Amino acid sequence: MCDCIESVNSELAKHNTKIVVPMWTASGRLTPFVETTKLDTKQRGKAKALFATFCPFCGEKYSQPT
Repeated sequence: MCDCIESVNSELAKHNTKIVVPMWTASGRLTPFVETTKLDTKQRGKAKALFATFCPFCGEKYSQPT
């Protein structure tokens, strides 16, 4: 797995900021969870979950568990 999140947080630390990337374990694989929200809160149902399979910064595919 790449170290982009750590690199970005290192740069953002200069501005007292960091990105929050909750990690989710699904079937033995640690995957970044991307927060979503509904556009129209009056419509029924929940916002869909989104799990990254590629790094949003460099595009590297996250590896599968061995």
